[in-house]
Amino acid sequence: MRGLLITAALLGLSGCSVFSSQEDSRTTAATESLQFLFADAAEAPDLATLQQVRFPVTYVQIGDAPRTILGLAATQPHGQYWVSASNEALTLWQGRVIRTSRLEGENRIHTDNLSNDPLACYLHQQQSQQNDCDREWQRSIQIERPVRNFNPLKPQHEIVSLQLRSTLTRSGRDISETGLATEYVAGSDLGEPRATYEFNNSYRLSSDGKYVISSRQWVSPALGYVELEMVNLAQPNEPSTAPQTTRLNLPVQTLSNGQAPRLRQFVEAMPQEFYPDSYWPGLRIHSDNLDERFAKRHAGMLKHLRMLAETYRHDQHTELANAADQLVQQFQQWPLRASYVHGIDPAQMRLTLAENPMLNGYDAEADYQIVVAAAQRNELGVSGLDATQSERWLIQPNGDIRQLLPHEQLTDGQPGIVFTGIQQDLLPPGFRSINSQLAMFLQHWDYSRAAQAEQQAGTQ
Repeated sequence: MRGLLITAALLGLSGCSVFSSQEDSRTTAATESLQFLFADAAEAPDLATLQQVRFPVTYVQIGDAPRTILGLAATQPHGQYWVSASNEALTLWQGRVIRTSRLEGENRIHTDNLSNDPLACYLHQQQSQQNDCDREWQRSIQIERPVRNFNPLKPQHEIVSLQLRSTLTRSGRDISETGLATEYVAGSDLGEPRATYEFNNSYRLSSDGKYVISSRQWVSPALGYVELEMVNLAQPNEPSTAPQTTRLNLPVQTLSNGQAPRLRQFVEAMPQEFYPDSYWPGLRIHSDNLDERFAKRHAGMLKHLRMLAETYRHDQHTELANAADQLVQQFQQWPLRASYVHGIDPAQMRLTLAENPMLNGYDAEADYQIVVAAAQRNELGVSGLDATQSERWLIQPNGDIRQLLPHEQLTDGQPGIVFTGIQQDLLPPGFRSINSQLAMFLQHWDYSRAAQAEQQAGTQ
């Protein structure tokens, strides 16, 4: 994907006038109204009551849970954000659920290839031209779910990828979609499926064919189907192109109220730089100050790795010394750049401060850089050691780290980094935590730079 560099100063973003309070007040009004009117309701209000609400609302039923309501917090080029009184959220684009947030069990955090979604084509083409819309559609989705050996006292989650293939058919105002979602085992030459899920989606269009007014959509294996029935319609999204890597240079600034801006204000000021299938778990925030501090930590870790190799050589552990030398060489070549955050949830960015970091003048001298890039799968670390001499760690794009169980199989397309280190019992005293330390460095893997390097290598 082609990188896009936007310098905020060139766009006139040097003062508080860039930030509009319109979206902020709309989100506040929606969430406060839902909380005040319906948060304690035993069941969803009737249609006549909802029709009196002055902003778009929809009935929603997720799986076997009771039917409730969502209010529209915002419409952006990267999606429509529908929220509940308890901050659960669905993100829709062209009537399709593309992300979920804070739902119980698991959540869909990404859907790709949305620029080729036939449903969007049906909504924007004249009916006489809809024969030109593709009926077949392939995409991948990513699910964040509890790990198989989930411990509620120490909760851990994994991001897995599923491949979806479906066919859409239109009959009058109704569109049906039949398909199959497949989770593949990583490294299987035959494409061995771990699990498959058949689904049947349905969409009902408005009389003018421009809106999806009701739908039943499969979201994920654990959540099952989401059913939506729009009460007050929202303005539909415009068609989108394929996503590019987003790079925003943002000068340090202070707003008129004396506060530093937060991430959400920049995202809303430049919505055209984000896409419905932007990879939000891959969002990073860099600064010049952080680069300087990280360089010192990097130099210290490199020295520590060289000492490990020398210790093994001194003790005449040649095989382990060679493994440590591999780590020294790789560590110097890893495309690392320190980031203040490792992914955000764009729906919760609108609702909670934890997902909406402040970009203040204390952590940057001149500017911040926001980068949103897709995360690839990378296999790193030592080779040549057997399973009793090594251990594997998974570092996910959202920064989560966990040590993998022996012989644990991952999903094909599962994003992030699998790091193989020297087994802890074989590490000398003073080096026993080196694998977890390297995993923390790998949280700062620069996916945008790694993808660019791969693309350049492919053209040579």
